[in-house]
Amino acid sequence: MRRAKLDPTFLFRNFRLFGLHTVTTNEQVASTNYRARMRQGLWLALALGLLFLAGTAVQSVATLLSRMRSDTMKAATGGMWSGEIGREVLYFLAAQLLLHLAFGLLAWSLAWLTTVVRPAARERFCRVVVMWFCALAAAVIAYDATWFTRTGLGVYYHNALAARLGPLAVGQIIYLSVIAAAMCTLVAAAWLTLRRIEFRRMRVPMASAVAALALVFVSAFAIGHRASIKGAVQHERPHIIMLGIDSLRLDHLERFGGTGVAKHLDRFLMEADIVRDTTTPVARTFPSWTAILTGRSPSVTGARFNLALRGAVQANPTLADVLREAGYRTIYSTDEVRFANFDESYGFDQVVTPPIGAADFVLGNYNELPLVTVIANSRLGQWLFPYSYGNRGVATLFQPETYLARLEREVSFEDGPTLFITHLTASHWPFYVSDTPLAVLEKKDPDDRPTYRLGLQTADEMFGGVVAMLERKGALENAIVVILSDHGEALSLPSDAILDNTSKVEGLRAPLLVTDFGHGQSVLSPVQYQVLLGFRTFGSVAAATFFSSGRDLLGGATVEDIAPTLLDLVHLPMDRLSPTGRSFAPLLRSEPGVTRVGSADRVRFTETDLKVLPSTDGGVDELATAKRNSKFFEVSPETGRMNLRNSFTPLSIAYKERAAFTDDLLLAAIPAGPDAHQYLLLDKKARGGRLLLEPPAPESAAERQLWDAMVAHYGDELQRAVSITMRDWPIIEAQWNQFFVVRAARAKAAAARPQTAQ
Repeated sequence: MRRAKLDPTFLFRNFRLFGLHTVTTNEQVASTNYRARMRQGLWLALALGLLFLAGTAVQSVATLLSRMRSDTMKAATGGMWSGEIGREVLYFLAAQLLLHLAFGLLAWSLAWLTTVVRPAARERFCRVVVMWFCALAAAVIAYDATWFTRTGLGVYYHNALAARLGPLAVGQIIYLSVIAAAMCTLVAAAWLTLRRIEFRRMRVPMASAVAALALVFVSAFAIGHRASIKGAVQHERPHIIMLGIDSLRLDHLERFGGTGVAKHLDRFLMEADIVRDTTTPVARTFPSWTAILTGRSPSVTGARFNLALRGAVQANPTLADVLREAGYRTIYSTDEVRFANFDESYGFDQVVTPPIGAADFVLGNYNELPLVTVIANSRLGQWLFPYSYGNRGVATLFQPETYLARLEREVSFEDGPTLFITHLTASHWPFYVSDTPLAVLEKKDPDDRPTYRLGLQTADEMFGGVVAMLERKGALENAIVVILSDHGEALSLPSDAILDNTSKVEGLRAPLLVTDFGHGQSVLSPVQYQVLLGFRTFGSVAAATFFSSGRDLLGGATVEDIAPTLLDLVHLPMDRLSPTGRSFAPLLRSEPGVTRVGSADRVRFTETDLKVLPSTDGGVDELATAKRNSKFFEVSPETGRMNLRNSFTPLSIAYKERAAFTDDLLLAAIPAGPDAHQYLLLDKKARGGRLLLEPPAPESAAERQLWDAMVAHYGDELQRAVSITMRDWPIIEAQWNQFFVVRAARAKAAAARPQTAQ
């Protein structure tokens, strides 16, 4: 008879069933203790993950709460826990918890692998967990401070961790060393484990795994290769591609006398037909792009403000609507949506943008945690933190290559002719992205603004990346390309305003404030509403519409002309838009000798939006601006979007400066309180003029034309003409403060008058 082998754990297992005690072996005791220490280590690791979250988030939370108590973030946070924005915030908090718990689990896993390599470490498992967690936390902070220099912690540690030790920075040495240690531990544990397993049993699984990995890589290559060549299909109509650059100053471009800062733009514009004098009716992104897409004036569409309520904007039909009806696929993309909420309702089949909503202001601005920076620009980051992925609004986390990779992945030109729009915003304030150096650069000359120059260079690099993507996808084998900006940017340079300290304005009895920085700030600063507009054709089909030859076309054009011109070029009716702009397609098709887009006396218009306030460093005082303007906005619980309050629209309209202008003259209406304007008639070249208290005489034809055009365009918004002195300033300030009280009293009196008459 075969004798059974004695199982040393048999008695232990069975005696425990009866509640009896027995002596266990040393191995059993050690195994039991090890499992207990592993459980303790797991709870410790998860607690450390949450502690890391609390420690790194304290600054962001404190800042957010401070701004919520003041007026600065009330518009965005007032409805934080209601409706759509509440759901977004809860998802964000859950994602943070999940990420940091996973971080703790990673430390625990590395500690477990360490015990596989060194069994003696089992006795000190919790210490090993703490050791790995501290190492990983140091690596994360080092990574954050090295690559995301403007985040909350990055600012504090960047200088120390950016110091060079040979070819690498200190921060790089730290996180690369931790990664190397983790990989070595993983490899060593895997090798030791495989040695303990009979190799013959592993041959089939290993071969299957290798085959599966090979299949994945081959498939990925095939799909990528297929996507890169399928876009080269020719269509009967050309693609229409609109490449927009935010806050672009023309004097930085070679075609306008610039020094070649924007090399990709300059190279692309060499063969483009440029309309040298083009303006926007409102120098803010949303009103300007609405005018671009509709061909209609903001006074017609109602798109006169950033964050205008969608129901108050009569944008449809748009250029995208008309092209879609003609068989085009329509795509809109941008890397920032905080103040320009364009979505599918504007006629687009596809939008490639960050999520739109008030949560963008909250979750984006206060999501600078070190652990987030590690994944923010990955596909996992897009899933967990969509408001931080490829979003230039979150400048401290934004990496241009993330947005470009998203375009590469999501945009296709395979399904027929395509309208593709992209708008790049790195040249907009605050002019930096995640890895922009903290050090203030030296000025190249007295008029140099280094921060703006860096922002423009970033936008230019992104522009080059977009053009390269279009070439790879075959889109530029048959396309009409429009290169444009939505508005300019004033930088307080001597040439940035019509009036300066030497200007003379007859009849003006008090100093006139000209806000010569930013955009949408002053109608007396033409650089704010002067924009780039160029057309270039690629391929024989597009060239049949017109052939771009690098011409300089004279003005004066407006962005309202773009949509009707494009429809005319592809032989589609522009009547559908009822445009206020004009098509200059015949000029583009004409011989090179014809260079005038419109007559010199064509009257164009522009107006301002809510003002932003300057900071001491020449930029924007974000806190002061938000505190002043937040009362104008509210959050819709249903959509989670921030909009201009309907009740504040009359005050916003009253605040506006307005101007009508030709090539030589400009008539400005500057508010002097809610019920009066100072009317300035200025000679743009002489940089001087006079104050008007009544309409110009009929015999002054050019001046009277401006006056009549302004009255026809703005109608009842224009108030009585006055001439004020400095003593009137306190009175005017009080009138603004009493705006709603006075109008409520007037409305009440108007409602009572018919009853009295009866």
